[in-house]
Amino acid sequence: MGTARRATRSERGVTLIESAIATPVVLLLIFGVLEFGLLFKDYLSLANGVRDGARQASALGTDVNTDYKVIQSALKRMPAVNVARVKRIVVFKATSADATVPSSCRSGPVTNVCNSYSGSDFTRPESQFNGGANAPDRFWKPASRKDRLSDPPDYVGVWIEVRHEAATGLLPLTKDLREEVVMRIEPSRM
Repeated sequence: MGTARRATRSERGVTLIESAIATPVVLLLIFGVLEFGLLFKDYLSLANGVRDGARQASALGTDVNTDYKVIQSALKRMPAVNVARVKRIVVFKATSADATVPSSCRSGPVTNVCNSYSGSDFTRPESQFNGGANAPDRFWKPASRKDRLSDPPDYVGVWIEVRHEAATGLLPLTKDLREEVVMRIEPSRM
């Protein structure tokens, strides 16, 4: 009977050691799945916002409020991403359907190439987007975009950068997510 008790006490010690080793591994796996799931959620939300913004830019073409509607549409389609984490939205003139955003546009607007929006631009009233001298869309005015079949129509791209913050901090997943979509401006019927 003495040997049976010793074996039970010995097994308790082994169980404690096994638990001490396995628990951190299991918790790391659980938190890893959580972190990657949240990262994927933010990326999918970003992709939806960029696609919707590009559709707006393509459909509205030369409408004076195109960029305002692109911004609002993109932000609306990204409910999983807090607006404060949206670093930049760029509406740019693309040279083809597979073009990418010019690197100079990632940090600010470039005349006749792109409009770059960040922070306070997201809350500006629609009336400020008019292509005027102080308007945020003055660098590549929507009215200057080609939307006639005879021109041919321009390609317009939307690029968005969002900051993803790691939820637990156990994994280094705090990073900037970027996505872009390019579409041809729908020709006007006139």
